[in-house]
Amino acid sequence: MKSQFLFLLAVYINVVILFALLYSLFDIVNLGSLVDHYNGSYKLNEPMNAGSTRVLNALYFSVITLFSIGYGDVTPFGLSRFLAIIQAMLGYILPAVLVIRFMKISID
Repeated sequence: MKSQFLFLLAVYINVVILFALLYSLFDIVNLGSLVDHYNGSYKLNEPMNAGSTRVLNALYFSVITLFSIGYGDVTPFGLSRFLAIIQAMLGYILPAVLVIRFMKISID
């Protein structure tokens, strides 16, 4: 049971980090940006462009999107919207796939 939990944790951490890096990459190459509406160091609707802030906000947005909470304080623009849609879909599908996988393991 402990190994199953660690596997689940590893899958979620990898998905969060992968999408955070993709959001940051999209922002760097101007394909799409994430806008933090409540960060005092940025003007409203101005894309994030500081390196560490970009990655941390992308990581935060990735976690919030994967777990389908979606506070609305960070908003995707451009192609980052489509990336967020894919991640949100993974957030809904991944638990079902993992439950089915674990049920097969416990039956065998």
